[in-house]
Amino acid sequence: MVEISREERDVYLIPQNFVDTGTILGGTVKLRNAVEAAVLAVGSAVPLFYLPLAFNIRLMIVIAVSVPLGVFGVVGIGGDSLTQFVAHWFRFMKRRRIVTPTPQGNLEANRHRHLRFISKRYRVVYYDDPDTLPHNAQVLQRKADRHGKLVKRQTLYDLLPIEKIENGILHTTDDHYIKILEIDPINFLLRSPREQRSVIYSFASLLKVSPVRLQFKSFSRKADVNAYLDKLRRDAANEPDAAVRKRHMSYIRFVKRLGFRDAVSRRFFVIFQYEAPTNERNIAYAEIVSTLETTARNFRTYLAQCGNAIVEHENEDEFLTDVFYTLLNRRTAVQVPLQERIQDVLASYLAQNDVTALDKIPPAAFMIPPSLDLKHGRYLYMDGTYHAYLMIPADGYRAQVTAGWMALLVNAGEGIDVDLFLERQPKERMMQKIGQQIRINRSKIKDTSDTNSDFDDLSNAIRSGYYLKDGLANNEDFYYAAILVTVTAASVKDLEWRIGEIRKLMVSQDMNLQLCNFRQEAAFLSSLPLCAPDAALFKKYRRNILTSTAASFYPFVSFELCDTNGVLLGVNKYNNSLVSLDNFNTRIYKNANMAILGTSGAGKTFTMQLIARRMRLAGTPVYIIAPLKGHEFYRQAKALKGTIIRIVPGSPDCINVMEIRKNDHTSSELLDGPMPEQSELAAKIQKLHIFFSLLIPDLNNEERQLLDEAIVITYRNKGITYDNASLDDPANPGQYREMPILGDLHTVLSAAPETRRIANILNRLVHGSASSFNRQTNVKLDNSYVVIDISELSGDLLTVGMYIGLDYMWDKAKEDLTRRKQIFIDEVWQIIGASSNALAANYVFEAVKTIRGYGGGVLVATQDLNDFFSLEDGKYGRGILNNCKIKIILNLEEEEAQRVQSVLKLTDAEIDNITRFERGSALIVTNSNNVTVDMRCSEEEKDLITTDRDELRRIVERKMQNQTETEES
Repeated sequence: MVEISREERDVYLIPQNFVDTGTILGGTVKLRNAVEAAVLAVGSAVPLFYLPLAFNIRLMIVIAVSVPLGVFGVVGIGGDSLTQFVAHWFRFMKRRRIVTPTPQGNLEANRHRHLRFISKRYRVVYYDDPDTLPHNAQVLQRKADRHGKLVKRQTLYDLLPIEKIENGILHTTDDHYIKILEIDPINFLLRSPREQRSVIYSFASLLKVSPVRLQFKSFSRKADVNAYLDKLRRDAANEPDAAVRKRHMSYIRFVKRLGFRDAVSRRFFVIFQYEAPTNERNIAYAEIVSTLETTARNFRTYLAQCGNAIVEHENEDEFLTDVFYTLLNRRTAVQVPLQERIQDVLASYLAQNDVTALDKIPPAAFMIPPSLDLKHGRYLYMDGTYHAYLMIPADGYRAQVTAGWMALLVNAGEGIDVDLFLERQPKERMMQKIGQQIRINRSKIKDTSDTNSDFDDLSNAIRSGYYLKDGLANNEDFYYAAILVTVTAASVKDLEWRIGEIRKLMVSQDMNLQLCNFRQEAAFLSSLPLCAPDAALFKKYRRNILTSTAASFYPFVSFELCDTNGVLLGVNKYNNSLVSLDNFNTRIYKNANMAILGTSGAGKTFTMQLIARRMRLAGTPVYIIAPLKGHEFYRQAKALKGTIIRIVPGSPDCINVMEIRKNDHTSSELLDGPMPEQSELAAKIQKLHIFFSLLIPDLNNEERQLLDEAIVITYRNKGITYDNASLDDPANPGQYREMPILGDLHTVLSAAPETRRIANILNRLVHGSASSFNRQTNVKLDNSYVVIDISELSGDLLTVGMYIGLDYMWDKAKEDLTRRKQIFIDEVWQIIGASSNALAANYVFEAVKTIRGYGGGVLVATQDLNDFFSLEDGKYGRGILNNCKIKIILNLEEEEAQRVQSVLKLTDAEIDNITRFERGSALIVTNSNNVTVDMRCSEEEKDLITTDRDELRRIVERKMQNQTETEES
């Protein structure tokens, strides 16, 4: 029971509006609606009673007509009373128009309407020369001027009241100073209840020290993959092999389709304005800047406690311009970057042949769209995109919500923006109002029968009042909150569909959304990141809440893991954003190591090969060691023109385990200067001891000492000593001497009776079935995609072969500190599990720990978690996982999932998901943010990587059909 209660999520109350005036029945009915309902009901009932009909017929007519009219009056239309709705309609009809950047543009947009108006009253005649105008034409000219002045008051510059952008601050035409911060979200929904509670507490602390008015904005659009595609094109241009370049082009087409069709990108902002101290005027600009920067530091501090970071921009003024440009030009901004837009605007002003014109460019010139169509009551049209604005009505919230509930709207999909407005009220004044309203309601309830529906309404209102009063007495603040939702689409049909879907989504959660009919312009202006919601809209849709509930509105809940220089994995399951990992980004990850955990058949090999392929295409050298089913790696290796090395008995390929390989230390010396010389022979002997501990697990201390002496003698016979200079071949300057092989060591061991047991065991690798190990190295790792296949080795030789391949890769990885490289170790449990030993496991562990210092990373994969954690009570398995900053968890069995949960501290919800994952789904655990991803691949990638029997059969059938068609043709 204790465990269950610890995982329960906190519930927050949203009390009904309590202190709003102009309501009756405990705030459930607006007084204005009630009056209009009474007028409609009585006004229609009186004349109906005087009809020359029988009384019962008249009564039936009154009931059939007047009662529905009264109900209609109480309900109103779209949350407005009837008179309000009519007033909004008339106001909209009067102001409906197309707004352009210039008065001339507005006049041209409305030219046909003015001509129709004038043509009804006058005969229109056109003159080329003003001197030939008749005297009576002056009247028409004045009429036209009046119409022109009417239009001149409304331009896009008037609607966007930005006077100046300086020091990262917006100065509006009405003398407000606005600061906008961009926030990195967290994956709030996948955190444990305890972690969520901590985030909410920190956010509540932020609200208490923040400005009175706040605006939080979530902006979504189709994922912008242009930067990622540009990077892929550069990688393709640098690829020397033509066949691999074709793979690049196929991958680019896949990313383009995925980004433009499925993926969504989101940005989050917090907007606040400078609030002058009471009764202070003529405040210095430096003081304003300092106050806003102090507030920004507070946000940075408290949001860091929540796990959020504030996005730093090199040029804050350009960032602010880009925010408005992107919001107001959704279609153009995708095709025309801000820098290009700025150049176009500057060129248009320079075309005036007035250099001083550049100083007169208003900031809005870089932001405004070509036009704004405000002629429709349900939506507006701007830059080729239709916008509709909806708000949650004051009575449209659930009474109880959980933390992070706004993810429902934030993650609703592409084209859905969310604005949250918070306004803190003076505590003393609200305490007084609440107390007064409680007393009024208590006096009303005394005169109400407990069987009356009004009794319940008043009772709920009184409880709400006491809840607010108690909260204010316990150090909470009183807030008004309002939520504005923007829906955008490329066509009216799509817009209406999205509106319907988002409203259905809200209804499914017992909430409501209302379209701002005939008030789209006011809602549009409210949605701008200026922290200035329309006063009438805010008053109509606001809901009273306390600090704790306001904190539950925490909006930064849609984490995106998308690095431009990373490897694309797929799409975030919760918010449809692209998931791209750059494990070499040292600003985010302490190391480049990765671990893939999954049960058999979960897609571990597929995931590993997908990452390896995309790393190779990104220019990162890839080295794979495959201890099981190595043939599964062949198709992709051949397609990428890679090298396949088969370490098996009878194979022509061989890696001499006794070879001391020449490494290039040029980059190390350039970076760090000459390094203290260390004996390469001594280092090699240490590795050979690991090799023999795997080959002969029961080697005792005496035999180890004798083996050490034999190894030294073997190298001395080749002229190699502890002095590194002895490695150089006099006959081939710049090259190392010929290295000894296992046969040379076998000869030395056989000569002494004390080491004959070791020699007998080694005999299998020298003269026996595994004599292919007894040769000089005849393969190279110069290729950028190398697969070492040891899957046909069995028993103790499998571990030995795995070590030989890993040692070879490790030497290659240490050559150049400045170049990325990734080593993939499949089924790593083979060398760190129960079948291995502490020396070999520690070697792998040290490689994982130290490869970061050589500019590389290790990816380990395993499907046998019991063996992975078996050696020395899981010491090496846990150590390797702790040194992998990125973990990819595929489907696991219940027992395996519980073990992973204890090691990685995953939540119960995450473990439930992991045990239910289908193939192709994974949980990425990185830093403190976890992401559930649906892996995506192209058909070409699937054909080269898949290990599914049915898919392989279809590939064979398709190739056989193609071969038959080719032969017939």
